[in-house]
Amino acid sequence: MGVLPFRSRPYAPNRAIISTRAVVTFALLLLLLLLLLLRYHQHPEADASPTPYTKALVVASTSATAPNATAWLPDVPPGWAVYHYITDDAAPAPPALPVPADRGNEAMAYLTYIIDGYAALPDVVYFHHGHYRSWHQALDSVSEVRGLRAEHVVERGYVSPRCVAGCENVMPVSSDAVGLGNLHLVARDVRLRTFLGEFLDAGEEIPEKIAAPCCAQFVVSRDAIRSRSLGWWRGMRNWLMNTSLSSYDSGRLLEWTWHIWFGEAPQL
Repeated sequence: MGVLPFRSRPYAPNRAIISTRAVVTFALLLLLLLLLLLRYHQHPEADASPTPYTKALVVASTSATAPNATAWLPDVPPGWAVYHYITDDAAPAPPALPVPADRGNEAMAYLTYIIDGYAALPDVVYFHHGHYRSWHQALDSVSEVRGLRAEHVVERGYVSPRCVAGCENVMPVSSDAVGLGNLHLVARDVRLRTFLGEFLDAGEEIPEKIAAPCCAQFVVSRDAIRSRSLGWWRGMRNWLMNTSLSSYDSGRLLEWTWHIWFGEAPQL
């Protein structure tokens, strides 16, 4: 009687073992993902715009600012060129920069950067105060800069970091105007009418009301800045240097109207 040959079958691993390995692998991958997310939130190494956009941070402060108030500037993420202006010191220690006159608070620093850099502006410019935290900021200053999406600014033209539901202060604009030299003699609505009437280009209508988020911190694109000519910006700074208004009042007048000069609607 012949011996039947042994018929081998392909090796089949135990299904329980395969299932256990799959669960362990999935758990390890999930743990790795959680660790990466935790590391990012604790030690973010880049801002929200890992793009080729060129970016500048323009910061205005005074010599009276507490020494630690601007200590955050070295922590600004890579990819940002920082321009720190001291508005009341004609010869600040480098790398800080001077302004031609201590007028208009942060406005003089902003206008000086625009004029000096007009021919070689980056894609995005963030105009910011020198403080690390303030009541009008939801985040600290480094987090605000880090979280900025440059592509959004390039698309929009003007962006306020103060994200609130509506504007806190809607201001009426008078139908009456005075000479620029008499702004210190009239109320806010007449100042606005006079100021807008002087600097709006031909074809731009003087609004009945204006409104924008507080408080003279904003991000703009190169195209938004260049929507006004270099001569126009020089004219604005010349007015600021010579106005009869105090620095506080002239700075506020610009604070209320920056968005308009960069091409936004009068009421945001």
